[in-house]
Amino acid sequence: MNYRSKNQKCEFTMIELLVVISIIIILASILLPSLNKTREVAKRIACVSNQRQLHLAWNAYCTDYSGSLPVYDTNLWGESPHMPWVVFMVNHLQPAVNPINLQVKKNSFLACPAFPVSKDQNYWNPEYGMNNQGIGGATSNGSKKYTKLSHITFPSQQIAFVDSYIPWAPTAGYFGVWNTGPGGAMIHMRHLGNKANFLYCDGHVEVHDWSYMTANQAISNWWNKAPWGSP
Repeated sequence: MNYRSKNQKCEFTMIELLVVISIIIILASILLPSLNKTREVAKRIACVSNQRQLHLAWNAYCTDYSGSLPVYDTNLWGESPHMPWVVFMVNHLQPAVNPINLQVKKNSFLACPAFPVSKDQNYWNPEYGMNNQGIGGATSNGSKKYTKLSHITFPSQQIAFVDSYIPWAPTAGYFGVWNTGPGGAMIHMRHLGNKANFLYCDGHVEVHDWSYMTANQAISNWWNKAPWGSP
């Protein structure tokens, strides 16, 4: 009699355990999507902070060089080998870039938390691309070596940097107005809702999706021209 009583008690306990496990599974299925969303939002917020630090470095470079901004690439001058803006700004990007081998450091403000840095990522591979139009040195009327910060008459409307990625040359460090479609992927929609963070010349950051990319105002914001500025 005692054996049957113990056996029945064990079976009852097992049923309770199965019920608890079922409840946990149901709750997990409900909460996990919300937790994942919260995690992605946190990554986007951290990315915004990264871009604001990049803006401080960009402005510091400008201050040290009499108001001149770094060009996006020495290719603008027809020079070889190519050297992107990260090389020009390396002293202002510390400690995000190793000054010896010019590698972008993991967990630095040049490494977007939504797009982890690879172990061999170098100065060609920051995860934020400079706008090569206008502020990066290229203009609708040809090219010039430098652009002055004072030429940007509406900095709150002029794009400076954006989440960037190029499949055939991962995160080459700049993006262009002529290749803004999803196929080109020079602007990387890596955040929640297929969106990207856009850093403007005044230091504020906006979040946009591909619909923004096709808007006339957005196209004008690539170029540093009236009414957004006159290079």
